[in-house]
Amino acid sequence: MDTSIDVDPPADGSGSSVGGADPSGPSADRSRVGMNGRLFAVRAFAVAAVALGVGGFLGGLVPIVGGTLGRAVGVAGAAFLLGALLADRRYVETALAGIVVGAATSLLGLLTVGFLPVGVRFLGEYGVGVAGFGALLGLVLAVVGYYFGRDLRDGLTREVGA
Repeated sequence: MDTSIDVDPPADGSGSSVGGADPSGPSADRSRVGMNGRLFAVRAFAVAAVALGVGGFLGGLVPIVGGTLGRAVGVAGAAFLLGALLADRRYVETALAGIVVGAATSLLGLLTVGFLPVGVRFLGEYGVGVAGFGALLGLVLAVVGYYFGRDLRDGLTREVGA
């Protein structure tokens, strides 16, 4: 099994051997996955993280349903918009951004109580659990929202006919 990563472009000038017809077989393609951003793109992750963070923030500003429910709806809505607007599939980046934003949002929600002595104790005892639950909820909301956004995009761009 070859574990080396070739950073030089292919000799044929195509720029990437991922997904192309490479005579050396699929094992050569496997070593190049991710080199051109096909497996994980940092920019797409940054865009998704900012979008989900802004969505969660704006959802928390809604007067009546603000707070946790508003933030959750904001994260799902932002993921939906990402799925509807982006042409490429970016499930991994959106899921990871959902995990990060969900954990951060749940911990920041405790910040208002965190300065009181009981809040510090609660955060010390249950902070990891709260962050884990927030990360799981952020993951589910981001992936479901992104999926439905992609589905809407597919339905709007598909050719109508026989």
